[in-house]
Amino acid sequence: MADPAVAALIAAGPTAADLADIQGLVYGAYSDHGWVGYVLARLDGGVARSRAWLRTIAGDVTSAVKQQRPSNGRTHVALSPTGIVALGYPLLDGLPQEARDGMWTRTRVLRDDPPDGWEFGAQTSQIDALVIVYARDQITRDQMVEARVAALVAAGAHLYPTQLSGPFTGREPFGFADGLAQPFVPGHSGAPREGQQTIAAGEVVLGYQNAYQQMPASPTLDGFDLGKNGTYLVFRKLRQDVAALWSWVETTAAAIGKDRAWLAAKLMGRWPSGASLAQTWLHDDPAFAAKAKIDAFYYDEENPPGPSRDPAGLHCPVASHVRRANPRDARDGTPDDSLGVVAKHRIVRRGRPFGPPAPADPATPDTAERGLYFICLQASIARGFEFIQQTWLGNHGFHGLYQEVDPVMGNAANTTCITIPAEPFRYRLKDVPDVVHVLGGGYFLLPAKAALAKLAGG
Repeated sequence: MADPAVAALIAAGPTAADLADIQGLVYGAYSDHGWVGYVLARLDGGVARSRAWLRTIAGDVTSAVKQQRPSNGRTHVALSPTGIVALGYPLLDGLPQEARDGMWTRTRVLRDDPPDGWEFGAQTSQIDALVIVYARDQITRDQMVEARVAALVAAGAHLYPTQLSGPFTGREPFGFADGLAQPFVPGHSGAPREGQQTIAAGEVVLGYQNAYQQMPASPTLDGFDLGKNGTYLVFRKLRQDVAALWSWVETTAAAIGKDRAWLAAKLMGRWPSGASLAQTWLHDDPAFAAKAKIDAFYYDEENPPGPSRDPAGLHCPVASHVRRANPRDARDGTPDDSLGVVAKHRIVRRGRPFGPPAPADPATPDTAERGLYFICLQASIARGFEFIQQTWLGNHGFHGLYQEVDPVMGNAANTTCITIPAEPFRYRLKDVPDVVHVLGGGYFLLPAKAALAKLAGG
């Protein structure tokens, strides 16, 4: 907080009045609400009925003001460009082109599976509205979902199968701690944790200056700024082949004489506890996963509390998933230069797993369907999610690598390798399997409450 630049960023963020307008998902991960339902709909009932539905639900949307939240239950509403058209409006100026096109048209950019196999979100299964409910218990979650489904059916909407998540354990299906290294977005109470990067509010929330000291493009309707205090939401259903990943890890680790936990951590860049290999590279150490320390590390600079520098990736491989997704100070140029560039491509993640928990031994053969509902928020889908997916995760030459995409999210048809620096010789491991597959998704505007009222005909 003593850094004048950080103080300036925080001062330029949303005010208390703005927080009452912003949907609470922007500032809250709701880890205490472990049961989630995703209701996906196409608004087929006509303009009048669809607007009436939106007027009804808009009043229940949870704001970012903690004191205004009910004790149990959170509700959020996002609309795709086709959903805004279904409400009787034109395809608005200011909506990003990638959202207007639809995620299903971006499979080449995103290295996704072909959309003809998607469960929803393809050309013939467009999603107009996404309703998300969070609850502290399964019974409340199911009651909230039932009510939201009934309201949409009454409005003549076409419903896709409801997607459910819970309970929340803080781990994703491969067995690693999830939701780490989130940026600090100015506007909410509190201060950044140790090592947490503060970014400009306009990198996530529309209506505020971004990292370029410019106002993000925002859709308007009859002179009303529909984007103000809103954000863009990316929703994806990702199937994770847990057995395939751990089978490859088990076989490959045995072939090179290493422990499977070591190799899995090299793929991810973190141990299952969440501790970074840049902090503790010999073995997992949950003490480093304490919140006060979990993000307090760099790759090029010295890492407190140890004397480590890791520019070559001897501890945390450059090719590892987390180092590609957030290069921190080790992208290019000076550490400050790198952090400045990275700050222009940060996203806020709100993912939750689906399916039964993986077996205690993840290498156990298991055919259950499981994976992740990936959600991220940003003011620019192109500079946020799509940049990270294409330029960092899916880039064969990321930071000096050769013919290597992300070992977890690269989707390279079993053709990718991973280079693990070591002394005296590095490991270059082949045939890393495809273990994450897209089952559906879409791009949405998560409007502020005032914008929802405007779209509902208010």
